Amino acid sequence: MNWDLYVNFFIALLAIINPLAIIPIWSELTSDTSNKVRVRIAGLIIGFSIISLTIFLVAGEYILGFFGIDLIVFKVAGGVLLMTTGIKMIEGTNVKLPEKEDMEGTSLQIAKVRFRKIIVPMGIPILVGPGSITTVFLFGFGLESIIDIVALTAILIICLLALFFAFTSFYWIERKVDPIVFTTITRLFGIIVTAIAFQFILEGLGEIFPNWVNSSSPISDSNNNAPGH
Repeated sequence: MNWDLYVNFFIALLAIINPLAIIPIWSELTSDTSNKVRVRIAGLIIGFSIISLTIFLVAGEYILGFFGIDLIVFKVAGGVLLMTTGIKMIEGTNVKLPEKEDMEGTSLQIAKVRFRKIIVPMGIPILVGPGSITTVFLFGFGLESIIDIVALTAILIICLLALFFAFTSFYWIERKVDPIVFTTITRLFGIIVTAIAFQFILEGLGEIFPNWVNSSSPISDSNNNAPGH
């Protein structure tokens, strides 16, 4: 068994998922619902993420090849979606959801309605985005051993199930901490998310237009031509 591969995949995936950055977003998107509803929403979000990332892990190479899609496109498109999310987090508008249609019906019905509303950004691109897709794609690329495929799939499921338990037990912390703390953390992480999104976009554009990125800027040229340089 390739233990180095498994350990590296676990560390990389955990870094990309980054529960510390996701939980404040989860809190704001679901804090107005009951714990029973939150458990169902978490199940839908994590289930969607497990299925999506497992497909990319096992068959990502064939999917991209079938549709003729370059992985670079995911960086740019996902970066744009992520940047929109980051800006909304900073402005505090990412959780302004209509309550009437969201709070009527059984807990499962309410969870399904909220899931449809927060699948972007919670599902895509935060959990299933350019970072996680690229990670599972690169680790799954060229794997021929069934043992390796099963092991990486199991690691993926374990990481996301751990996030599920973090989502469903987080209300214990919310009871003890003032809501303004989570609001402040969300605003701060909004800046970080926006910066990460911008980096994804620049990386994608840099691979598409390498000459444009590597060319010197007018500001740099003017500074170099200034007296004393």
